[in-house]
Amino acid sequence: MAGEVADGLHVNIIGEPGYLARHVIPKIAEGAAISGRMPADIAVMVPVMTIVGDSDEDRYRQRERARAELSFFASTPGYSFIFDEAGFEGTTARIREKQRAGDLDGMASEITDDHLGTFATESTWDGLEGALVDKYEGIATRLIFYNALHDMESFERYGEVARRLSVR
Repeated sequence: MAGEVADGLHVNIIGEPGYLARHVIPKIAEGAAISGRMPADIAVMVPVMTIVGDSDEDRYRQRERARAELSFFASTPGYSFIFDEAGFEGTTARIREKQRAGDLDGMASEITDDHLGTFATESTWDGLEGALVDKYEGIATRLIFYNALHDMESFERYGEVARRLSVR
């Protein structure tokens, strides 16, 4: 329907690029064809989870925060198919077991570095623009920095990245 009638589509934070390329982009194209529109006429807005910092320590802290946030999303039964299709079968069931026990640290420990590599973009600040283009080119027309509001310095740095991306 979005491809047929909407100006754009805002996908979920766990809409990883592979899922979007296999399912969302083709469905937008199908809908656009029905109404005689071009798929490029429909904006695809993708919230992105980033792990960004200039030092290993900064990225470690961001990685652990992303691990906890992703475990929260992965605990939702309705999202389990996305994790399963991305090659992480059973993630939701394992996390829900830890959730029922009240084990928040255990929930986060179920999110591996491979999960993070699939669902988040990790980089230094100088490399973030290129890493995002590599991951989302041909999929997203707009990126939304999911974790840009953690602090004012990060907010400003995300703004710089956004400005550079907008002139591409």
